[in-house]
This record gives sequence, C-alpha cells and structure tokens, in this order.
Amino acid sequence: MSSITLSYTTKTPFIEALLQEENIEEFKAHSLLKKLTLAAKIYPDICFHQGKIDKKSFDWLKHSKIIIVNSHHAKQAMIEQTQLDATKIEVIYPCFTPKEIALHDAKKEFLEQLNLDEKTKIIFFTANNLKANGIKEFIHTILNLNSTNYRVIIASDSQQITNLRFQISKYNFEDRVLLYENFENMDLLFAISDIFVLPTHNQSFASNIVKAMYYQTAVFVPEHNACSELVDVFATMHLPNDPSTAFKIDALLSRNEDLDVIKKQNHAIAKQFTLEKELEKLKEIVKVLNKS
Repeated sequence: MSSITLSYTTKTPFIEALLQEENIEEFKAHSLLKKLTLAAKIYPDICFHQGKIDKKSFDWLKHSKIIIVNSHHAKQAMIEQTQLDATKIEVIYPCFTPKEIALHDAKKEFLEQLNLDEKTKIIFFTANNLKANGIKEFIHTILNLNSTNYRVIIASDSQQITNLRFQISKYNFEDRVLLYENFENMDLLFAISDIFVLPTHNQSFASNIVKAMYYQTAVFVPEHNACSELVDVFATMHLPNDPSTAFKIDALLSRNEDLDVIKKQNHAIAKQFTLEKELEKLKEIVKVLNKS
C-alpha cells in the first residue's frame, strides 16, 4: 500500500493522530535546490484547508487529489471562489476526544458543592475571547429570562473574567451568575450544564458546540456560524442578539421532558464527530485514494 501525503495549516490532535498511521505521512514540498533544477513539481494527496485562499494554496488545492474542509459552509464558499470540482472536497468536522464522565453523578456533586437544589439548571457560556463570541448578547439574554430555577456559569481566563466582572457589576445578578477563572476541567463544566449558549459573531466552526452536544447539553448558536449545520431550527439563532433565544431558554427551563429529549438527540449527533469517528471517515477516503 503506497503512502498518502497530506498538507495542513495547523497541527491539530486529529492531524497528529493521522500521522501515526503507517500509510500516511506529512507532505514535504520541494527544496529550493530541486526547484532550481526544474524538478517536476509535486503536490499533496490530501490538502487540509482553512482560511483564505492565496495563489500558493489555490495551486495546491487544484492539484491535490482530495481537499478537506471543516464545514459545508466552507465547502460551498470554496466552490464559489475557485470553481473546483465539488466531488474532490470532503467535509471533516472539527473533533475532540471526550472524557468518560458520569453525567448524573457529576451534576449532583457539583450542585451539592454549591449548596444548590438538585432541580437547578445550569446555563453555560465559555470562550477564549468573550467579546467576539457574544458575551454582551449572552448577558442580555440572561437579563430577559423569566425563570428563576437556574444558575449561569461563565468561564474563561483571568484577564477575560476580570474585565467581565467589572462590566457586569452594574447588574444585580446576586449569586445567579458564577464566574470561573482558568478552570482546569472544562469538560466537567460542559458535562454538568443543561444549556450552552454561544451568540458568537464568528463564522468559523465553534467546536465547543459539538462538545456541549456530546455531554448532553441543549445548545444555541447563530445561523451564520458553521456549526449551525449540526443543529435544528429551534437551536438556531438568527442573530447573536436574537430576542427569541430568551423565550426558548425559558421554555426549556420549564419543561424537563423537552430538555431531556434535546439533550439525548444532541448526544446522538455529536457521537459521530469524536476524533475516533472522524479518523474512520478519513481512513475510508485514504482507501479510495489507494485504489485509484
């Protein structure tokens, strides 16, 4: 079986796992010496692409056998910009390796530590850049909730949380909003949460949505974000400041059966996008390339 070469922009855990396969290796472009000797130009078999398409990347995309993008949004944009054959562009969503967490036990223990009733719902928000990911819109949504049986967790690094603490000091949240700085086990926060809201302004795939879904959490994300491809209409926000989001959250907070159904549906969807599952998809693509 011949080796398959791949090029990439960022060495993600998924790329690292791929390079551990015997028949997959990192693409090495010609050295300057070979270029000067007019050696035949070589291209990667598989090209993982993110970001803008410049002259060099277009050349590689055009001549590679398969192009991998991280959403159907990105695939359609590439087709429109380059007129490349759609059949050579495959979608592999950003993935992650989940931790084994007993969700019920984790939630019960977490609420006990906070001295909260076991029926309390957790609404979660986290991002490296709070502003770009819609913290202002998130706070506005929380302010418009009518329900009272919830707590809000906002997690980020110390600088982000320090700035946020100052910004929200004018609101009388009392103990309803919990701010976590540099929390080490972020998977645990997803696991104990009931609703994850990300009113992001970014269009690039928000991998935290997949993580939240895997840990049986209802999610809300704007339709302009690529990960909206994975959610239904109810979970889709028309804009980061969509006024209907507060009404939808209130509905879930008051109807446990509906919330549980959504949690289970989300988990079933997200199971298809773990690192292990996405590796299987890529390996199938490699098999096809080896046969061609």
